[in-house]
Amino acid sequence: MIMKVLHVLNELKPSGAETMLRCAAPFWQAHGVNSELLSTGEAEGSYAPTLRTAGYRIHHLPARRSPDFFLKFRNLVRAGEYDIVHQHAEGASYWYGLASLAAGARVVRTVHNNFTFHGNLRWRRTLQRRHLAALGVRYVAIAPGVRDNERSRFGIAPELVWNWVDTTRFSPVSPPERQAARASWGFAEQDLVLVTVGNCSPVKNHQAVIQALAKLDRMPTLRYLHVGTETSDAEERQLASRLGVSERVTFCGWIDPRPALAAADLYLMPSLYEGLGLAAVEALSMGLPALLANVDGLRDLRDLIPHLIYAEPDANSLATALEQFCASPTQTWRSRTEPYPGLVTELFGVERGVREYVDVYREARKPHL
Repeated sequence: MIMKVLHVLNELKPSGAETMLRCAAPFWQAHGVNSELLSTGEAEGSYAPTLRTAGYRIHHLPARRSPDFFLKFRNLVRAGEYDIVHQHAEGASYWYGLASLAAGARVVRTVHNNFTFHGNLRWRRTLQRRHLAALGVRYVAIAPGVRDNERSRFGIAPELVWNWVDTTRFSPVSPPERQAARASWGFAEQDLVLVTVGNCSPVKNHQAVIQALAKLDRMPTLRYLHVGTETSDAEERQLASRLGVSERVTFCGWIDPRPALAAADLYLMPSLYEGLGLAAVEALSMGLPALLANVDGLRDLRDLIPHLIYAEPDANSLATALEQFCASPTQTWRSRTEPYPGLVTELFGVERGVREYVDVYREARKPHL
């Protein structure tokens, strides 16, 4: 018997949940699951064509803070006869949950980040989460840190289903591919190339990388590839100019990250916090060493992947860690990271994640006592 699932997301962009759904598309049917997507953004989203090509039917209902919107949402769920509504976004998740239940669907809610709400907002979200859990909504956390945060801050007990990455796309780099990628940006053999992947939100903290470069002017062979959409005022580009490191930083915009990762020697994620940090796992899947911020969401990888480098998310700490990395022989790091692709496939493979979510869906469909 086919199980119908509606994934509820914000505007469809090439980020965490959407990219996971794209690479999971071929595997749902094997488990008897028919998955469709709902974009609640003002626009459907730039990633919608990619998701359609992957095989998803996409609905679009721009979110509004009004009873009329949630009535339309309930009617959409009822008309679609969905067995499960899988809610991914934090915003208005309580009201989506109530509307889905009113339409006769069961609800699974994945928490994708470490939400550190305080004051009245924390208590509102606590009451909302506990109420939905009492009504049978099943909560899922993407990493142990997220699970522990939900337990301690909101008093619920989510199940753990690790996020996944496309290990076919993010596979190890051959020497010819690496050589061609570095040549495309004009890097010399002696250049040591750093790379970040992610948009320029304050949480991603890319300015700390630029500031660290400025502190390492005695290491002129350091280069930085910045993959991701800049802010409208190009704040990070302006910072690089003020600090005199513009010639060492390449702002790539939003491109396929594989060529940049193939050209790089070290992946950096200096975020102030993460849910898990899928972009980091993708880099590890290609066999890159990684320098990660010692923060929630990234610390979860410490016990899973050996030889990760951690630093506090500030320029001084990053500069010190970069100096230590550069002092280590290249061959040492290549031998240390050789097991990474296999480990990532085992821990963060797509088929494993899909299978575990199908189990969650089946449990959610059982009568709630």
